[in-house]
Amino acid sequence: MQILRNEVRTGLMVLLTLGLVVSVVLYISSPGLFKPLKSFLVYFDNAAGIKPGAAVMLAGRKIGTVADIQSPVPLNDRPENKPNYEAMVRVQVNEDSQIYKETTVAMRSFGLLAELVIDFTNGNADSGLAEPNAKFVGQRAPDLAEIGPLIIQKLEPVLKQSESTLAELQKTSHNLTVLTAQESVLTGTLKSFGGVGENLKVITAKGGGIDSALVSAHEVLSNVKDVTVQLQKDNNLEKALGNFKASSAKLKIILDSLDKTMGTVLPRLDVIVSDLSELTGKLKQQPWRVIWPSTIKYPEGQGGAEEPPRPPRKKKTQK
Repeated sequence: MQILRNEVRTGLMVLLTLGLVVSVVLYISSPGLFKPLKSFLVYFDNAAGIKPGAAVMLAGRKIGTVADIQSPVPLNDRPENKPNYEAMVRVQVNEDSQIYKETTVAMRSFGLLAELVIDFTNGNADSGLAEPNAKFVGQRAPDLAEIGPLIIQKLEPVLKQSESTLAELQKTSHNLTVLTAQESVLTGTLKSFGGVGENLKVITAKGGGIDSALVSAHEVLSNVKDVTVQLQKDNNLEKALGNFKASSAKLKIILDSLDKTMGTVLPRLDVIVSDLSELTGKLKQQPWRVIWPSTIKYPEGQGGAEEPPRPPRKKKTQK
């Protein structure tokens, strides 16, 4: 009797264990049997890496799993203006999950093992809750095989700019080498500046040209100062100014007298000049009149007087 009871107890334990295991397996594989679920369709350009049973999250919280994956999707079933989105992933989430019509769906890696999951984020509550079997266009994070070409594509302009910059730096260094050579223009200019500095040093030294000029200027200023002091002491300056003023007055009187004299003489001088001009003109035409004035000939039409009759010569009487 005791043995029968033990066998019954053992059988019941086995049945309960089997039922528990089956329940757990059914809950994991088909969660819809124990809890109501709803499905959504998410389209991707590539579903590589995602597997059925992968986690589905809402802002980082697990709400369901991936039910199945279909690829390629017929062209008529693909999203509008997205003909290259040929993979469809059907996800099942809890019925009470608040997934809005306007939301961002991304396929990204999660956890230490970098397992791919589908995450619903940035939902817009104003758009309202999405209906079951609603369609979403997902975004897939590029993997390492895709990141490499993208990085190279982004870095290519930078590399070209770096090459041109290095070429310009090489040219600059070459120009600097040429400028700083032993017989370059810059070296000659620096040597010339050195010579100019030496000349300035010599000129500005004690006993140099500038120092001598300053000493001479100082002596001249001292002499001028002595002269001004002497003039102020003996009142020579006032006397000189008084003499200059008296001389100016006398000079003004002389100039006024000379002006009056010239005003009287100049008209007469004009008459004398005109007479001299007429006389020289006649001498040019009849130079013999200087010797024989009686032979003067006047041109016709001029008011020349007739030649006076010559007095009769007296006859010499013989004694």
